Amino acid sequence: MLALLAGCMPLRQPPPSFDPELTWQERRLALQKLGGWKLKGRLAIDAIHEAWTGTLRWVQKDEKFEILWISPLGQGSVELQGNSERVTLRVPKEAPITAASAEELLGIRLGWSLPVSGLRYWLLGLPAPNLPVASRSLDSFGRLHSLSQGGWQIRYLGYQSVENYQLPGKVFLDNPKLRLRLVIDRWHLV
Repeated sequence: MLALLAGCMPLRQPPPSFDPELTWQERRLALQKLGGWKLKGRLAIDAIHEAWTGTLRWVQKDEKFEILWISPLGQGSVELQGNSERVTLRVPKEAPITAASAEELLGIRLGWSLPVSGLRYWLLGLPAPNLPVASRSLDSFGRLHSLSQGGWQIRYLGYQSVENYQLPGKVFLDNPKLRLRLVIDRWHLV
């Protein structure tokens, strides 16, 4: 009897076809409008002959940023503050150093450079606007799965829901001289 009734029920219409590329375009435009955000996470950096781990706190408000990286067990910290014109690097027991970019400061102080200007966008799951994109791939939800830009390979290994956005939870960055692994524990939109 149930089989007969089931045969008489109208069939559900299949959902409209999902277009990841269209979803990506809408997502990209929405994320570009974010004026500010904060994140807290865990960071591992593997340079050619050195490796570091620690916690990362990043506050971005329009062009202004404050990045604090704290090594475990009180081994030290690095703080970058600045904007698109001037950046200051502070480490304990040393005089602050100022330069035109975070990349320049990190190169001077640490011997390697992290693309802070691009990372600001990559952390949100966006390509940096002033660099050509060599390649990108989307997941089935229209979010970045991988990105090749500025000599870096960026992989997104998870997303988390933050207010009305899907923001990365794990971001892995690689180039020939440096590997960076970031697990974002908490996002806050400001």
